[in-house]
Amino acid sequence: MSNILVTGGSGFIGSNIIETLKKANHKVFNIDKNLSNFGDHFENIDINDTSKIETFLKKNSIEFVYHIAAIANARRSLENVQETIINNVSGTASILKASSNSNIKKVILASTVWIYNAVDKTDGRKNNGNIILDENSKILPSCGGHYYTTSKLASEFLCHDFKSLENLNFTILRYGIPYGPRMWPGLVLRAFTENALSNKPIIINGDGSAKRRFIHVKDLAKGHLLALNSIADNQTYNLEGDKDVTIKQLADLVSSNIKGVKVEYIIDKNRVGELKTDSIQISNQKIKDDLGWKIDISIEEGVKSYIEWFKKNNNIQ
Repeated sequence: MSNILVTGGSGFIGSNIIETLKKANHKVFNIDKNLSNFGDHFENIDINDTSKIETFLKKNSIEFVYHIAAIANARRSLENVQETIINNVSGTASILKASSNSNIKKVILASTVWIYNAVDKTDGRKNNGNIILDENSKILPSCGGHYYTTSKLASEFLCHDFKSLENLNFTILRYGIPYGPRMWPGLVLRAFTENALSNKPIIINGDGSAKRRFIHVKDLAKGHLLALNSIADNQTYNLEGDKDVTIKQLADLVSSNIKGVKVEYIIDKNRVGELKTDSIQISNQKIKDDLGWKIDISIEEGVKSYIEWFKKNNNIQ
Protein backbone atom coordinates (compact mmCIF):
# COMPACT_ATOMS: atom_id res chain seq x y z
CA MET A 1 0.00 0.00 0.00
CA SER A 2 1.25 3.48 -0.92
CA ASN A 3 0.23 7.02 0.01
CA ILE A 4 -0.86 8.61 -3.27
CA LEU A 5 -1.94 12.12 -4.21
CA VAL A 6 -4.32 12.73 -7.12
CA THR A 7 -4.61 16.32 -8.31
CA GLY A 8 -8.00 17.07 -9.82
CA GLY A 9 -9.42 14.02 -8.12
CA SER A 10 -12.94 15.47 -8.04
CA GLY A 11 -13.30 15.41 -11.82
CA PHE A 12 -14.44 12.81 -14.31
CA ILE A 13 -11.13 11.01 -14.78
CA GLY A 14 -9.56 11.79 -11.40
CA SER A 15 -12.50 10.40 -9.43
CA ASN A 16 -12.42 7.13 -11.37
CA ILE A 17 -8.66 6.85 -10.83
CA ILE A 18 -9.17 7.33 -7.09
CA GLU A 19 -11.78 4.55 -7.02
CA THR A 20 -9.39 2.18 -8.83
CA LEU A 21 -6.47 3.03 -6.52
CA LYS A 22 -8.58 2.56 -3.40
CA LYS A 23 -9.77 -0.84 -4.61
CA ALA A 24 -6.08 -1.78 -4.84
CA ASN A 25 -5.75 -0.80 -1.14
CA HIS A 26 -3.76 2.40 -1.63
CA LYS A 27 -4.39 5.39 0.62
CA VAL A 28 -5.45 8.18 -1.70
CA PHE A 29 -5.37 11.94 -1.12
CA ASN A 30 -7.13 14.44 -3.36
CA ILE A 31 -6.49 18.13 -3.99
CA ASP A 32 -8.89 20.04 -6.17
CA LYS A 33 -10.65 23.38 -6.42
CA ASN A 34 -13.98 21.61 -6.04
CA LEU A 35 -15.34 20.09 -2.85
CA SER A 36 -15.47 16.31 -3.10
CA ASN A 37 -15.75 13.17 -1.03
CA PHE A 38 -13.40 11.26 -3.33
CA GLY A 39 -10.30 9.88 -1.66
CA ASP A 40 -9.34 9.22 1.95
CA HIS A 41 -8.50 12.88 2.46
CA PHE A 42 -9.46 15.99 0.46
CA GLU A 43 -8.17 19.56 0.50
CA ASN A 44 -8.92 22.57 -1.67
CA ILE A 45 -5.45 23.65 -2.83
CA ASP A 46 -4.51 25.56 -5.98
CA ILE A 47 -2.00 23.52 -8.02
CA ASN A 48 0.01 26.71 -8.60
CA ASP A 49 0.55 27.16 -4.85
CA THR A 50 3.84 25.23 -4.81
CA SER A 51 4.59 25.91 -1.14
CA LYS A 52 1.22 24.57 0.07
CA ILE A 53 1.52 21.51 -2.14
CA GLU A 54 5.01 20.77 -0.86
CA THR A 55 3.79 21.07 2.73
CA PHE A 56 0.88 18.76 1.94
CA LEU A 57 3.13 16.14 0.32
CA LYS A 58 5.56 16.07 3.25
CA LYS A 59 2.86 16.16 5.94
CA ASN A 60 1.07 13.15 4.44
CA SER A 61 4.19 11.17 3.45
CA ILE A 62 3.05 11.03 -0.18
CA GLU A 63 5.01 8.59 -2.35
CA PHE A 64 3.37 8.96 -5.78
CA VAL A 65 1.58 11.87 -7.43
CA TYR A 66 -0.99 11.57 -10.22
CA HIS A 67 -1.22 14.99 -11.86
CA ILE A 68 -4.65 15.01 -13.51
CA ALA A 69 -5.78 18.60 -12.83
CA ALA A 70 -5.85 20.66 -16.03
CA ILE A 71 -7.99 22.60 -18.46
CA ALA A 72 -9.12 19.63 -20.56
CA ASN A 73 -11.87 21.31 -22.56
CA ALA A 74 -10.34 22.19 -25.92
CA ARG A 75 -12.96 24.82 -26.69
CA ARG A 76 -12.27 26.52 -23.37
CA SER A 77 -8.58 26.53 -24.34
CA LEU A 78 -9.37 28.42 -27.53
CA GLU A 79 -11.41 30.95 -25.61
CA ASN A 80 -8.78 31.59 -22.91
CA VAL A 81 -5.22 30.69 -23.80
CA GLN A 82 -3.80 32.43 -20.71
CA GLU A 83 -5.95 30.33 -18.37
CA THR A 84 -4.84 27.19 -20.24
CA ILE A 85 -1.14 27.98 -19.88
CA ILE A 86 -1.46 28.97 -16.22
CA ASN A 87 -3.25 25.73 -15.35
CA ASN A 88 -1.68 23.22 -17.72
CA VAL A 89 1.91 24.44 -17.93
CA SER A 90 2.56 26.53 -14.82
CA GLY A 91 0.43 24.12 -12.77
CA THR A 92 2.48 21.15 -13.98
CA ALA A 93 5.73 22.98 -13.17
CA SER A 94 4.40 23.67 -9.67
CA ILE A 95 3.45 20.03 -9.06
CA LEU A 96 6.81 18.79 -10.38
CA LYS A 97 8.78 21.28 -8.27
CA ALA A 98 6.87 20.45 -5.09
CA SER A 99 7.30 16.73 -5.82
CA SER A 100 11.03 17.10 -6.42
CA ASN A 101 11.42 18.98 -3.13
CA SER A 102 9.48 16.24 -1.31
CA ASN A 103 11.37 13.18 -2.59
CA ILE A 104 8.36 11.81 -4.43
CA LYS A 105 9.10 8.46 -6.10
CA LYS A 106 7.28 9.34 -9.31
CA VAL A 107 4.82 11.76 -10.91
CA ILE A 108 2.30 10.27 -13.35
CA LEU A 109 1.18 12.95 -15.81
CA ALA A 110 -2.14 13.03 -17.64
CA SER A 111 -1.45 13.95 -21.26
CA THR A 112 -3.36 13.41 -24.50
CA VAL A 113 -3.22 11.77 -27.92
CA TRP A 114 -3.77 15.29 -29.27
CA ILE A 115 0.03 15.34 -29.07
CA TYR A 116 -0.10 13.48 -32.39
CA ASN A 117 -1.32 16.67 -34.05
CA ALA A 118 2.29 17.76 -33.73
CA VAL A 119 4.12 14.68 -35.03
CA ASP A 120 5.70 14.12 -38.41
CA LYS A 121 3.00 12.08 -40.19
CA THR A 122 5.54 10.92 -42.79
CA ASP A 123 7.50 9.23 -40.00
CA GLY A 124 4.90 6.54 -39.26
CA ARG A 125 4.61 3.09 -40.78
CA LYS A 126 1.55 2.29 -42.90
CA ASN A 127 -1.11 -0.36 -42.33
CA ASN A 128 -4.26 -0.74 -44.47
CA GLY A 129 -3.95 2.84 -45.67
CA ASN A 130 -3.51 4.28 -42.15
CA ILE A 131 -0.33 5.83 -40.80
CA ILE A 132 0.57 4.16 -37.49
CA LEU A 133 1.91 6.60 -34.90
CA ASP A 134 3.44 5.64 -31.56
CA GLU A 135 5.38 7.05 -28.63
CA ASN A 136 8.56 7.32 -30.74
CA SER A 137 6.97 9.45 -33.47
CA LYS A 138 8.91 12.67 -34.04
CA ILE A 139 7.33 15.89 -32.76
CA LEU A 140 7.36 18.97 -35.00
CA PRO A 141 6.74 22.21 -33.04
CA SER A 142 5.19 23.83 -36.12
CA CYS A 143 2.31 21.32 -36.24
CA GLY A 144 0.59 21.53 -32.84
CA GLY A 145 -2.20 23.70 -34.16
CA HIS A 146 -4.02 24.18 -30.85
CA TYR A 147 -3.35 25.86 -27.49
CA TYR A 148 -4.44 22.69 -25.68
CA THR A 149 -1.99 20.52 -27.66
CA THR A 150 0.82 22.97 -27.00
CA SER A 151 0.07 23.11 -23.28
CA LYS A 152 0.26 19.33 -23.00
CA LEU A 153 3.46 19.17 -25.06
CA ALA A 154 5.03 21.70 -22.70
CA SER A 155 3.90 19.64 -19.68
CA GLU A 156 5.52 16.53 -21.15
CA PHE A 157 8.76 18.42 -21.81
CA LEU A 158 8.78 19.63 -18.21
CA CYS A 159 8.65 16.03 -16.97
CA HIS A 160 11.76 15.23 -19.00
CA ASP A 161 13.48 18.39 -17.71
CA PHE A 162 12.77 17.54 -14.07
CA LYS A 163 14.14 14.05 -14.63
CA SER A 164 17.38 15.30 -16.18
CA LEU A 165 17.86 18.26 -13.82
CA GLU A 166 16.41 17.01 -10.50
CA ASN A 167 16.18 13.22 -11.03
CA LEU A 168 12.41 13.15 -10.55
CA ASN A 169 10.90 10.05 -12.15
CA PHE A 170 7.77 10.33 -14.29
CA THR A 171 5.32 8.34 -16.38
CA ILE A 172 3.37 10.13 -19.10
CA LEU A 173 -0.03 8.71 -20.07
CA ARG A 174 -1.53 10.04 -23.30
CA TYR A 175 -5.31 9.66 -23.17
CA GLY A 176 -7.54 8.72 -26.05
CA ILE A 177 -11.20 9.82 -25.97
CA PRO A 178 -12.51 8.80 -22.53
CA TYR A 179 -16.14 8.12 -21.67
CA GLY A 180 -18.07 6.69 -18.75
CA PRO A 181 -19.54 7.66 -15.35
CA ARG A 182 -19.27 11.33 -14.34
CA MET A 183 -18.11 12.50 -17.78
CA TRP A 184 -18.47 16.26 -18.18
CA PRO A 185 -21.00 17.90 -20.52
CA GLY A 186 -18.57 18.76 -23.33
CA LEU A 187 -17.91 15.11 -24.19
CA VAL A 188 -19.77 13.64 -27.12
CA LEU A 189 -21.45 10.61 -25.54
CA ARG A 190 -22.86 12.69 -22.68
CA ALA A 191 -24.18 15.27 -25.15
CA PHE A 192 -25.80 12.54 -27.24
CA THR A 193 -27.30 10.89 -24.16
CA GLU A 194 -28.66 14.12 -22.67
CA ASN A 195 -30.35 15.08 -25.93
CA ALA A 196 -31.79 11.63 -26.54
CA LEU A 197 -33.27 11.36 -23.05
CA SER A 198 -34.75 14.87 -23.39
CA ASN A 199 -36.47 13.98 -26.67
CA LYS A 200 -34.11 16.30 -28.53
CA PRO A 201 -32.21 15.28 -31.69
CA ILE A 202 -28.63 14.10 -31.47
CA ILE A 203 -26.46 16.78 -33.08
CA ILE A 204 -23.50 15.56 -35.17
CA ASN A 205 -20.83 17.97 -36.36
CA GLY A 206 -20.08 17.11 -40.00
CA ASP A 207 -21.35 14.04 -41.81
CA GLY A 208 -20.69 11.58 -38.97
CA SER A 209 -17.81 9.82 -40.71
CA ALA A 210 -15.12 11.17 -38.35
CA LYS A 211 -13.44 8.30 -36.48
CA ARG A 212 -12.56 8.04 -32.81
CA ARG A 213 -11.08 5.31 -30.65
CA PHE A 214 -13.05 5.68 -27.45
CA ILE A 215 -11.76 4.26 -24.16
CA HIS A 216 -13.89 3.58 -21.11
CA VAL A 217 -12.71 5.50 -18.06
CA LYS A 218 -12.42 2.26 -16.05
CA ASP A 219 -9.93 0.88 -18.58
CA LEU A 220 -8.14 4.24 -18.51
CA ALA A 221 -7.94 4.13 -14.72
CA LYS A 222 -6.57 0.58 -14.84
CA GLY A 223 -3.66 1.92 -16.92
CA HIS A 224 -2.91 4.43 -14.16
CA LEU A 225 -2.71 1.69 -11.56
CA LEU A 226 -0.28 -0.27 -13.75
CA ALA A 227 1.84 2.88 -14.20
CA LEU A 228 3.00 2.57 -10.58
CA ASN A 229 5.25 -0.29 -11.77
CA SER A 230 8.92 0.69 -11.96
CA ILE A 231 9.00 -0.65 -15.53
CA ALA A 232 6.99 2.45 -16.42
CA ASP A 233 9.52 4.86 -14.91
CA ASN A 234 10.40 7.66 -17.36
CA GLN A 235 8.25 6.16 -20.10
CA THR A 236 5.39 7.50 -22.21
CA TYR A 237 2.33 5.38 -23.02
CA ASN A 238 -0.73 5.80 -25.22
CA LEU A 239 -3.94 4.87 -23.41
CA GLU A 240 -5.90 4.61 -26.63
CA GLY A 241 -8.86 2.48 -27.67
CA ASP A 242 -8.62 -0.59 -29.89
CA LYS A 243 -11.50 -0.03 -32.27
CA ASP A 244 -12.38 2.69 -34.79
CA VAL A 245 -15.88 4.07 -34.15
CA THR A 246 -17.42 6.77 -36.33
CA ILE A 247 -19.51 9.47 -34.72
CA LYS A 248 -22.52 8.16 -36.66
CA GLN A 249 -21.92 4.67 -35.25
CA LEU A 250 -21.79 6.17 -31.75
CA ALA A 251 -25.11 7.92 -32.39
CA ASP A 252 -26.55 4.62 -33.62
CA LEU A 253 -25.42 2.90 -30.41
CA VAL A 254 -27.19 5.57 -28.35
CA SER A 255 -30.36 5.27 -30.43
CA SER A 256 -30.30 1.48 -30.06
CA ASN A 257 -30.57 1.98 -26.29
CA ILE A 258 -32.96 4.96 -26.34
CA LYS A 259 -35.85 4.60 -28.75
CA GLY A 260 -37.22 7.35 -30.98
CA VAL A 261 -33.99 9.35 -31.33
CA LYS A 262 -33.53 11.71 -34.27
CA VAL A 263 -30.16 12.78 -35.67
CA GLU A 264 -29.26 16.18 -37.14
CA TYR A 265 -26.04 17.17 -38.90
CA ILE A 266 -24.42 20.61 -38.62
CA ILE A 267 -21.11 22.30 -39.39
CA ASP A 268 -19.53 23.91 -36.32
CA LYS A 269 -16.97 26.45 -37.54
CA ASN A 270 -15.67 26.98 -33.99
CA ARG A 271 -14.17 23.49 -33.85
CA VAL A 272 -10.70 24.13 -35.25
CA GLY A 273 -7.33 22.53 -34.57
CA GLU A 274 -8.78 19.28 -33.20
CA LEU A 275 -7.05 15.95 -33.68
CA LYS A 276 -8.16 14.35 -36.95
CA THR A 277 -7.79 10.58 -37.00
CA ASP A 278 -9.23 9.78 -40.43
CA SER A 279 -5.90 8.59 -41.86
CA ILE A 280 -3.89 7.83 -38.72
CA GLN A 281 -3.93 5.13 -36.06
CA ILE A 282 -2.38 5.73 -32.66
CA SER A 283 -0.80 2.55 -31.34
CA ASN A 284 -1.44 1.32 -27.78
CA GLN A 285 0.88 -1.67 -28.18
CA LYS A 286 3.66 -0.36 -25.92
CA ILE A 287 1.58 -0.30 -22.72
CA LYS A 288 0.21 -3.73 -23.57
CA ASP A 289 3.72 -5.13 -24.00
CA ASP A 290 5.33 -3.38 -21.02
CA LEU A 291 2.55 -3.47 -18.43
CA GLY A 292 0.07 -6.09 -19.64
CA TRP A 293 -2.70 -3.52 -20.03
CA LYS A 294 -5.77 -4.47 -22.03
CA ILE A 295 -9.23 -3.13 -22.78
CA ASP A 296 -12.01 -5.00 -20.99
CA ILE A 297 -15.04 -2.84 -21.80
CA SER A 298 -16.29 -2.81 -25.40
CA ILE A 299 -17.86 0.34 -26.83
CA GLU A 300 -21.22 -1.47 -27.07
CA GLU A 301 -21.13 -2.48 -23.41
CA GLY A 302 -19.74 0.87 -22.33
CA VAL A 303 -22.40 2.97 -24.07
CA LYS A 304 -25.20 0.82 -22.65
CA SER A 305 -23.82 0.94 -19.10
CA TYR A 306 -23.23 4.70 -19.32
CA ILE A 307 -26.82 5.36 -20.38
CA GLU A 308 -28.05 3.22 -17.49
CA TRP A 309 -25.73 5.08 -15.08
CA PHE A 310 -26.89 8.47 -16.40
CA LYS A 311 -30.56 7.58 -16.04
CA LYS A 312 -30.06 6.29 -12.51
CA ASN A 313 -28.08 9.35 -11.39
CA ASN A 314 -30.54 11.79 -12.92
CA ASN A 315 -33.72 10.02 -11.76
CA ILE A 316 -34.81 9.22 -15.31
CA GLN A 317 -37.09 6.21 -15.76
